[in-house]
Amino acid sequence: MGSSDERQDLGVLFVHGIGQQKRGSTLVSFGEPLYRWFQERFDGIARSWSFTGLTFSQERDWLARKAPSWSGPGNSIDTTKHFETLNCLITGLSMDTPQGPLKPLEEVVNDAAGNFVCARAVLRDAQVTTTFNDAPSHALLELHALDREGTLHESRWLMAESWWAESFAAPRFRTLATWLIAIVPWTMGSHFGVRVRRSVRAFRAQSGLARVPAVLSLLKNFLMLLFSLPLAVLLELCIAAVVMFGLLPIPGLSRVLLAMEGLLASFLGDSLVLVASPMQQAAMIAQVHRDLVWLSERCKRVAVIAHSQGGAVAHRALRHARPPEVALLLTFGSGLRKLEELEQMSKENDGFFGRIYLTFAAVLMIGFSLTGAKILGTFGAMVAGMAGISIFVFLVFMYLFEYPAHAINWYGSQFRAQGLWWVDLYATDDPVSNGSLMDHESDVIGPESIEIVNERSLARDHTTYWRNTEEFVSLVSWALVHVIGEPWKSLSALPTGSYVTGKVRRRWRVRSLSAANLLATGSALAVVWSHAGAWRGLCMWTFAQMTSGVNVLFPGVIRHTTPVPPSREVWFATCGSLITIYASSRVLRWLWERWGSHELSNFFGVRPGVESGAPVSSWIRRFNPTSADTKTLNDMWFFFAMAVAPVFIAIWFAPALVGGHVINVGSALNWMVAVGLVASVIVLLGMDLAGARARKLAREREQALAKAASKDTKDV
Repeated sequence: MGSSDERQDLGVLFVHGIGQQKRGSTLVSFGEPLYRWFQERFDGIARSWSFTGLTFSQERDWLARKAPSWSGPGNSIDTTKHFETLNCLITGLSMDTPQGPLKPLEEVVNDAAGNFVCARAVLRDAQVTTTFNDAPSHALLELHALDREGTLHESRWLMAESWWAESFAAPRFRTLATWLIAIVPWTMGSHFGVRVRRSVRAFRAQSGLARVPAVLSLLKNFLMLLFSLPLAVLLELCIAAVVMFGLLPIPGLSRVLLAMEGLLASFLGDSLVLVASPMQQAAMIAQVHRDLVWLSERCKRVAVIAHSQGGAVAHRALRHARPPEVALLLTFGSGLRKLEELEQMSKENDGFFGRIYLTFAAVLMIGFSLTGAKILGTFGAMVAGMAGISIFVFLVFMYLFEYPAHAINWYGSQFRAQGLWWVDLYATDDPVSNGSLMDHESDVIGPESIEIVNERSLARDHTTYWRNTEEFVSLVSWALVHVIGEPWKSLSALPTGSYVTGKVRRRWRVRSLSAANLLATGSALAVVWSHAGAWRGLCMWTFAQMTSGVNVLFPGVIRHTTPVPPSREVWFATCGSLITIYASSRVLRWLWERWGSHELSNFFGVRPGVESGAPVSSWIRRFNPTSADTKTLNDMWFFFAMAVAPVFIAIWFAPALVGGHVINVGSALNWMVAVGLVASVIVLLGMDLAGARARKLAREREQALAKAASKDTKDV
């Protein structure tokens, strides 16, 4: 262990989540967005000086007065970092020749930069895949900043990953399948039961018309709870089918099923290990603890950032023998609540054979009851149906019981008493975290839970945290700079108005993307519905091709007539339509990301003397701030224009949706071209008006700066 002066200011340990990540991938996927955030923030500070009208002459005058103090006696101090940091400011300055005396840089008002002239972020000594002496993959992040007095501030962060993906052996698929069949009904039921309980609390907390959204949310979540039981049965049948089909001696099918089995075992095996294998769970925890000790020996303070199941592993590693340097635990998309619940239910004395297996047995009983109601006589059908309904109601109410999060509450209190700050971030539609780790009551002490909006997608919310720059990455950087303190808290913190406005505008973009995706999904379903006969024939032909191998090995096992191969028109109306709609959705996604990248430049580019606009309540009014930025406006309007493309594609492939009867490619194309031309004219006119407004605002800003400079010259 080095001395206190030799150690880095902050160590950041990244803990990956569920899956089979490669060594170094977590360091890259977590560390790079964090580095880019600081880089963009510091570039915004440099741009803020150009907005004040600062000239190269003023910067050169400031350098001439401050540089002699950098060298020290005998020029023994290396000034490379000073000049490299100052170089970040020079590129955006005006080269205009001064017409008179200029105000010194120290007297130029720039509330966006505060007491700092410039700053930069640098990555050094990155060892991603090849390390030495059993060290984890790591990289050094250096932050340099020059204040108005010419003092260089430096902070060194050692970022490392804890790679525990190979600390356990993936269980056999049949073992995993048996475990999944047992827990699927309980896991799905408790997942939606939590949402119902939260909706009930929200309903009780409101009054009057404010209860209407709470009632709608309660109805939606209760219906999802009811449908979760049939869905659980289907999932169990799918798991059983994969196991059974894997036993058939079909070469092609066996390879596909084995790949599916391996993938499922890789991604869900660590959950089974954490619950059912104490020895391998201890191996995972020990790996994280070793990496934590390695980092603590080299850093004055340490922060742990853990994703998904890695949050549970890191949480257990910090429960005992925690190094005193650890000051922050930040979990996001954490599955700790579900894991704690599953572990509690897995204890034999707490109902593993009562609650979990009772749920599994009850689901089977529902299936038997429905089958009995179908094949038995009148009286037997009535008895079987009543039994099935009774068991169904029993399960629904059992899922509504509150899960006591004793472990999370206890260790949350312990961490707080020991000075460990625990922050938990969760996305609105992340199925793993499923909301806050704890449903906070007045007497509950737990982590500081913060809700963010990623993409409002069940499929993507769990994996897109680091793409959410405005909310997630900003909160992570905010937590880290609060650990190391000043001057980095003041330098890195975005103005409150800018942060809130950026968050509101991003949520508006996410809602726009959700609406566009919903429109594309509806268009695809409409095309499938309008060509139901073609799809039926295509599915029958595909099934015949898949089962032909079984008939070769076991003649007569599957009897069916050989369907007619689909024609070109059938392929065009079925797969062709969906592929076209999917291609348009990919283009839409690309436009949405371009729109977001241009919004980010405004998010980080805070203008001095301009208070960031408060969040606007009206949906239409959100176009107003955008119209001053031509690039953002172009992407935004093209996004909304492209959002309706799936509707045109659906009408093209299925004219019956609007009263047509046959596919007339020529007329459909003419109609689409005409609509496209009208939309292009509207977009171009809007772009022209926006450009004119942007030029007007630029002229007004230049006039204001010239007036202020003239006033300063007279004062001098």
